[in-house]
Amino acid sequence: MDPKGNDSYSRAYNAWVVNRTPENMAGLVEAFMPTVNAEIMQYSGPKELLRSRGRFLVTQAIKSYDPMGGTRLNSWVVTNLKQLSRYGKRLRPVRASEAMLRNAAELASVEKRLEDDLGRKPTDDELVDETGWSAKTIAEIRKSAVPSVSGSAFGDDDEGEGVSEPGLVRPSKVPYAAEAVYMGLDDKDKAIFDGKTGMHGKPQSSGSSLADMLKISPAAVSQRSSAIGRDIAEAARRL
Repeated sequence: MDPKGNDSYSRAYNAWVVNRTPENMAGLVEAFMPTVNAEIMQYSGPKELLRSRGRFLVTQAIKSYDPMGGTRLNSWVVTNLKQLSRYGKRLRPVRASEAMLRNAAELASVEKRLEDDLGRKPTDDELVDETGWSAKTIAEIRKSAVPSVSGSAFGDDDEGEGVSEPGLVRPSKVPYAAEAVYMGLDDKDKAIFDGKTGMHGKPQSSGSSLADMLKISPAAVSQRSSAIGRDIAEAARRL
């Protein structure tokens, strides 16, 4: 990177180095979108999901870039974008029957009503009594449809740095989209997803707790969770 360079990358990067605001980072990422668009054409998978993931990878590459290391910023970004190959291959469509989705909606409604009546979350035995389904059937319904993903799950963190995402409510295309996106996440992002939603047997956790556990900053948790929310929203719109 030439600090005196006048190309779009150098100007945007220098502006961000001088003033590391979200706006300057957004401008820098935007300068690399032609590179992202060129890269995603090489990989399989939904292009909008790949493009959203590419934005996240560009941001990570910028933050880890060493201008004194002898590598050009554009080359460093392209190297990091190679991760899109594995991400695209791991995306798989998730199918569920309409009947199962209707059951998921009914189960969610019964859970909410019982929680309001009891002042606590109902037990599985209480759900069995109320719905007439067996415990095994209830477990299968839960497995087939992830909980709603909303702004509270992937948006405003307790650090106040979250980005509110579009509300997504079960039953809809979200269960398919969320699971498809989840399968393409790396281990850290899966931990953030599970911590935000309480899915896959994990308890819900605050952004600061996740940051401590993963040994990253709360801002990084916020950024990653927002990227996951955008990926799910885009995947749901494409289904």
